[in-house]
Amino acid sequence: MIEQPDKDSQLETNVDNQQLRNIISWVVVIILTLFGGFCLYNLTNIEDDFWKNLISKQFPVIVALPLVGLGALFISLILRISAETIEFELAGLKFTGSAAPMHSG
Repeated sequence: MIEQPDKDSQLETNVDNQQLRNIISWVVVIILTLFGGFCLYNLTNIEDDFWKNLISKQFPVIVALPLVGLGALFISLILRISAETIEFELAGLKFTGSAAPMHSG
């Protein structure tokens, strides 16, 4: 017969899992920040004319788009870590909840 774990051990496991998720999320946030800084540093110190011209002509695609993706991942990880109800108002729009559905008013 299979024994069911008691509620206290399940609660402790859930708390341990949540703490582990928070720690891993913060590690990922730190790694993303360091990686973004490293990439920006390397892009500003390029000596080759071909790459300088390519980056200056295609800046939105080569630099901005990947950094926006990193920024979105950074923000979503921070919001997931906080996991509380988020409410703010910006330019007449009210954002509420973790998914932030818009309410104009």
